[in-house]
Amino acid sequence: PSTADQAKLDADAAFKAGEYQKAVDFYTTAITENAKNGTNPKHVLLSNRSACFAKLNQWDKALDDAKNCIIANSSFAKGFSRKGAALHGKGDYAGAAQAYQRALDLEANNEVFKKGLEAAKAAQGSGGARSSAPPSSSSYRPSSTPFASSSSSSASSAKFPLYLDVFILLAQIFAVVHAIMFVFTSDPHQSRFLFLRAAAAACVSYFLTAVGRHGVPSMGTFSVMYKAFRGTATQADTKGILAFAQDDNTHYIFYCPILLSCNPSLVLLMPIVLSSALTASQRGKRLCERLPAAQKLSAMTFDKIAAREAQLKAMCGNAEVLILIMMIIELFTPRRNLLFLILYFQLIRVRMLINPESKAAWAGAAAKVDSVFLHARSPPMVQSMYRKARDFIGRQMNPMPQS
Repeated sequence: PSTADQAKLDADAAFKAGEYQKAVDFYTTAITENAKNGTNPKHVLLSNRSACFAKLNQWDKALDDAKNCIIANSSFAKGFSRKGAALHGKGDYAGAAQAYQRALDLEANNEVFKKGLEAAKAAQGSGGARSSAPPSSSSYRPSSTPFASSSSSSASSAKFPLYLDVFILLAQIFAVVHAIMFVFTSDPHQSRFLFLRAAAAACVSYFLTAVGRHGVPSMGTFSVMYKAFRGTATQADTKGILAFAQDDNTHYIFYCPILLSCNPSLVLLMPIVLSSALTASQRGKRLCERLPAAQKLSAMTFDKIAAREAQLKAMCGNAEVLILIMMIIELFTPRRNLLFLILYFQLIRVRMLINPESKAAWAGAAAKVDSVFLHARSPPMVQSMYRKARDFIGRQMNPMPQS
């Protein structure tokens, strides 16, 4: 079989074995190579990778693949069911019900879709309990995995109450507003004050979102971490912690505090401003659905921002690249911040491994640099040195051995 088809077979085998991250990597290869030599429909590959992301509780990525699956083939009913399951996992039960209904419009007798619609409606009626999960199927079952894989964990029955949703929305709006005020402030002391308040408000919103999504750590969490350090933890043991570690909110919880060591800069605020604006619009849209009188407000503001989700995520990935380049350049100036660079580099290594937008941004940057140093008129010595430097950086950015 071709490279793409073999990657698809490997991904299917990894999924059946419960190795979902490995399956994601194989499906990504299959999707990339499929245009060259693959025989599998693109929408099927995207649907399958969405299922893998859902197994890892990476609902945003599962939703992205579901949406792209629908774009690739709008008559593929399972694409809408993937979207419904991802929205259910994110807590958007109204959106999940709509997606499942669309899937049933295409396949009216599908029992899985019917159960998914019933579960979404039941979750709406129960006030949005996180424990309400879509029904299982042979290929995909979104679940509300607790932060620690322990029966005593409180996350399995955690709720995301209305007041907390509103508080997070206000914190995100607070962060965006202070970032805008930072741009128009010339006083250095006031600028730093606004910079830190924007970072702190964003950090609070990320923390509460992560806790609301994964639950509060229990004693079982620390027991699993101890097992993991000893190398005795199973994949089932670490599933909840892995989902928390791979959540974008967790990454930004780490990013916001290290901004305290930096000189105020708009570029440093770009990732949290863009992500806060996007998630605030999605949260505001969801809250407005509960109030008919607020539908007009949602259409004027939240809907327009939420409709640009793909562009905002791409801009966020590009901002991450720009920050690293900027910090490397600043090493040769009095503004250099080695501590921030080391910590940020470690964060970017993680983002490169698991975040599609970060991967795409770095691939785009690498392609542009390649076009300069590997140009036909570039001297052979320059090309050779560049290839060695690129391979070294590549090993540092992706230290995981390829299987």
